Amino acid sequence: MTKDEYLQSQSLDEILANAALTPLFQPIVSMKENKIYAYEALIRGPSNSALHSPLNLFDAASRTGRLAELDLLCREVAIKRFGQLNIEAKLFINTIPEVLLQQDYQHGLTLDFIKQAGLPAKQVVIELTEQYPIDDYTLMRDATDHYRSMGFSIALDDLGAGYSGLRTWSEIQPDFVKIDRHFMQDIHDDQHKRQFVQSMVDLAKSINCRVIGEGIEIREEYLTSHEMKIEFAQGYYFGRPAPMPQLIILPELFSKRKNSPSFKINAPRANTLVRSLLTPLTPVKTSDDVNHVGERFHNAPELSALPVVKDDNSIAGIVWRDEFLTLYASRYGRDLHGRKPIYRFMDTQPITADTSLPLESLSQQITSQDSALQHSIFIITDNNLYQGIGSLMDLLKQITELQITTARHANPLSGLPGNVPISKHTTEAINQQRDVVMCYFDLDNFKPYNDIYGFAKGDKVITATADLLVSHIDPTLDFVGHVGGDDFIILFESTDWQQRCDQILVALTKLHSQFYNPEHLEKKGMTALDRHGKTMSYPLLALSIGAVRVADFNSINDEADLAGYATIAKSLAKKKVGNSCYQLKKPDLS
Repeated sequence: MTKDEYLQSQSLDEILANAALTPLFQPIVSMKENKIYAYEALIRGPSNSALHSPLNLFDAASRTGRLAELDLLCREVAIKRFGQLNIEAKLFINTIPEVLLQQDYQHGLTLDFIKQAGLPAKQVVIELTEQYPIDDYTLMRDATDHYRSMGFSIALDDLGAGYSGLRTWSEIQPDFVKIDRHFMQDIHDDQHKRQFVQSMVDLAKSINCRVIGEGIEIREEYLTSHEMKIEFAQGYYFGRPAPMPQLIILPELFSKRKNSPSFKINAPRANTLVRSLLTPLTPVKTSDDVNHVGERFHNAPELSALPVVKDDNSIAGIVWRDEFLTLYASRYGRDLHGRKPIYRFMDTQPITADTSLPLESLSQQITSQDSALQHSIFIITDNNLYQGIGSLMDLLKQITELQITTARHANPLSGLPGNVPISKHTTEAINQQRDVVMCYFDLDNFKPYNDIYGFAKGDKVITATADLLVSHIDPTLDFVGHVGGDDFIILFESTDWQQRCDQILVALTKLHSQFYNPEHLEKKGMTALDRHGKTMSYPLLALSIGAVRVADFNSINDEADLAGYATIAKSLAKKKVGNSCYQLKKPDLS
């Protein structure tokens, strides 16, 4: 045994003796229902140990003949923690088939673990992760049948990699099979991978086995998986493993939005929300003592603070490193306070921010605080439950980048997003198949108004119209942009968009008294020379709105298609005198 192996063996002894393992949870997403279906429990050793990596951890256990002991401990801590989180989704827990086949393996403990955690067996999936070939399939079938008889489901991991193959699939007949990440990565660019995976998907359907695609990291891989009717997906695209599992998946990650009232149809872009700043960090409990917190700070010199949570994972407070060490490192600090619970020494009013909070709102919350109370760290929650921490420096950096991007592409007169962000938002809405209505706003009779009242007054009409549109949208759902001149675009995802348009038309009419002199108001119009020098009468300013619902047209594939239909709708609206809103339908194009 080398020196490193000896040290790892000692470290493993301590880990097993103290149950010093941290379970992480990664979401498994249903691509039919567009929501989290399950979580896979993954294990990490102590962060300051060479056995932090699960590869090193299980390798050390295998060398020292303690694989079964480690396997059971991993299962125990994962189930216990998942039970504390009180999540209704399924839990996938890994086990090595080689361990199940050992004669001295203690069967039945898993059932004890789930009973103690308050979980039903039907909520747990035993995931077989092969590291070595299976020699005795009869024993393997007996072991898996034993778990099924107790109510557990069975999953086969990494199909197509290592020793996993059709024989194992056939013999075990799992409820779930996971396609190895090798086949899912870049599947959109590899025809051979698609053919291979499609054959596995077809085979799985024929034997009533459910398929999970692993290692999905980019949108193109997800879209291809979705098209191939792979039922479940797992990978960084949807979420990374974390001590506090994420509870929702951003709707815009899916190819189609569900019209569900339980959450906003069009959430803001991910990089404008607090969740984009999330850094996972295992918190401490209110019941943990001062010595425990001291060890955490000692083992991680980079930590400036440690969040404190209650048993239900809600926020209790935060412990600041500098203040804590002032107490702890004092002459008698450790002796006097070491065994006291940490809640006595924490800051009970930390800044907290929900994952769905816009970055600008968080910035205002922090900057409005007394500067003496400001810190570089804030706590991030989801539905008032702890998720991790965020950095003030990251917040400032991201807001600065957003402001620069916005200013670069804003219309100089109205300050609204110009053609570049309009194009970007429109393309995203089409590609994500969101239920969007594009409304094209055009001011009627603006040119003669501009000619008679002058450019200064004309500019005021433009800015007033921009303000009017902004005041009638839901900023969390809808997007408004300034195409140029007197043309504007709103991408509505508010379901009451027609009512909002009607309100805009009424509000514009009320602004006439600010735009015109009494004579023109009394006559309800004005006269001006047309381009040929003839005197013409023009009504007061009005708005023509051309509306197109993307879902009404199968032929809308890109921004150009949608803009073309919106232009047709606007032209039909302009045929009516005064304010008008016209929604384009398929018969209009025949």
